[in-house]
This record gives sequence, C-alpha cells and structure tokens, in this order.
Amino acid sequence: MRFLILHGWQGSGPEHWQTWLTGRLRAAGHHVQYPELPACDEPCPDRWGIAFRSELGRLAARQEDERVVVAHSLGCVLWLREAANVAPSRRVDRVALVCPPCPGAAVPELAGFYPTGAERDAVAAAARLTRLVCTDDDPYCPGENAARYWAQPLGLAVDLLPGAGHINVESGFGPWPEMEAWCLGQRAQLTGTPSALRPEGPASGGVPAVGTT
Repeated sequence: MRFLILHGWQGSGPEHWQTWLTGRLRAAGHHVQYPELPACDEPCPDRWGIAFRSELGRLAARQEDERVVVAHSLGCVLWLREAANVAPSRRVDRVALVCPPCPGAAVPELAGFYPTGAERDAVAAAARLTRLVCTDDDPYCPGENAARYWAQPLGLAVDLLPGAGHINVESGFGPWPEMEAWCLGQRAQLTGTPSALRPEGPASGGVPAVGTT
C-alpha cells in the first residue's frame, strides 16, 4: 500500500495523530509520503498545489499498489482544490478528509484557499472513495457543520465524531487506532467514540493551539 499524508496550516507536530500514523504505517512496511508543505505558517495555495502535484506523481509510481490519501484541516482543502487536476493515471483508491475548515473561519492565512472550485464530478473522479470525517464542534467551522458545508454538495460519505473538536492534539488525538485500521482496510467507517476520547484516553476539547491545526 502507498500513502500520502497531507497536513494543515502550521503543520502537524510530533504529537499529532498524522505523525503517529506515519510511524505506524512505515513500521508495517508501507510506502508513506508525509511532506512538509512549503511555508506552512503562511501557506500559498499555488505553492502548495505545486508540491501536491509532485507528491501525487510519486504516489502513482506503482500502479499496482493501493493508493490512499489522508488529509487534515487545510490539507483537505488542498485536495479539494486540486481534485480537478488529478489525471486518470493518478487517481487514488481512497481518501479521508479530516476536519476541512469552512470559509467562515476567521483565519486570514486560510483565505487564499477559497473558493476551492471543487465540483462533485471532479472529486468523484479523483478517488474511488472519499470520506469526510468531521465533528459537531469544530472551531474552524464556526456556525457551520463540515458535513453540511462540504459533504452535501460534493456527495461525500460522512463519519461524524461528536465532541471531537478539530481532531488534533488539543482535542486528544495523538494515537488514533481507528484511523490506522481504516488506512489498512480493516474497517469501512470511522464512526463511534474514538480511543482518544474514551475515559482512559487523553482529555478532549479545546481550540487548536499553534502548530496543531
């Protein structure tokens, strides 16, 4: 299996579930691309797009392998912006879009990524299956629910994790075994109470801190 993991604004630090997931998948012998996108504190959609297209080309190097993309936050918006540019030879098998921010988020650094121009047909053509994983209290979708904003117009399957914030370090997501199982094809959905939010796991809640979006 081949994986491309896309971080969001300000990157994903060492305690983030994406970093944990990268280590787990590499330890299992899979090909994992976890690039540091350029100038992630002040992201430029054009520069991120160039980097993304290069990474997607590497991902497609072995056509016989299953290809999976796992994006978080602004990395999801990057995927949606670039979906129309994904050539048939670079189409991936599965995509998980975790907590894409909505345009209403009052974060000037994100403004240049909107509108995405994403269309239902283009998103469907870029991947065999695309899942949206979101919450009902994401501070980057104020007054909105990502399922309503993104999933309905784009026809995406939805996994809703109540009370999970922005699904980052601040909301208790370091290790995320459910995501690992989904990546490996061992589960079809990411619904239910994640391990990170069970009583024995880290505390949940809170607005994302710098470096954890």
